[in-house]
Amino acid sequence: MAAGMPNLSEEQKNRLAQRLSMMSHDRGDVGQGLPRTMRALALGEGNDAGAARLEALVDALVFERVIVPIDVEPDPRVTGVHAGENGHNPIDFVRAQTPAGDALAIYSSAEALSAHRPGDRPMALDFRTIGLTALIETGGRVVVNPGTDAVLLPRPAVAALAQGDQWLPAWRDVALRELLLAEASAACSAITDLSITYAGDGLTRVIVSVERSCFTGAANASAMKQSLTQALSHVGANRRLIASADRVEIAPILA
Repeated sequence: MAAGMPNLSEEQKNRLAQRLSMMSHDRGDVGQGLPRTMRALALGEGNDAGAARLEALVDALVFERVIVPIDVEPDPRVTGVHAGENGHNPIDFVRAQTPAGDALAIYSSAEALSAHRPGDRPMALDFRTIGLTALIETGGRVVVNPGTDAVLLPRPAVAALAQGDQWLPAWRDVALRELLLAEASAACSAITDLSITYAGDGLTRVIVSVERSCFTGAANASAMKQSLTQALSHVGANRRLIASADRVEIAPILA
């Protein structure tokens, strides 16, 4: 007599669905570096603090998977806990320290993982899964290839990838620059220009050009400094800037 199909509880069904979703990748994928990702990483830091590399890498991760290290699940007969039970995550993502704080660690290939964490087991995952986890666990920060040529993916980029949106870097946002310049120059007449650049490690730098001659006269220098301080404070508190940049540095320069 043939054995009947076992009756699975809802918890067991959910756990099985999680496992199957993790195994749904191309069987021809052996953990090699994928072309878009590798081309992006090959750009290096360049003379723009890695802005072009970061933009290309985010574009690549829309289409290509990454590698994450996982631990082999201990025998549940010993631990008494299955992955996914009692709040235990079926994947314990590795974290790495970055200048911006803790970030989930991912790798471009099994080889890159092995070079940094020999002995860890590689698993291929779509970035969207990692991004959603990062938004909850690390404030949205993810670092690619920690320990070698690490590239930090800032929160706005991770959020866009996780939600299926297109990422617009702050330094590419013309409307944001115009808004900040209009608000800053209205608050302080000495401000003549403003630019937004990427400074590396997830840091966005806002460079504010200030007319030097406005500070030469002792009579109005003090008042001008006060208005400049207030203007710079308003720039840093701009909600649109905060939403589009993980970390912000305001850098006034005399022109």
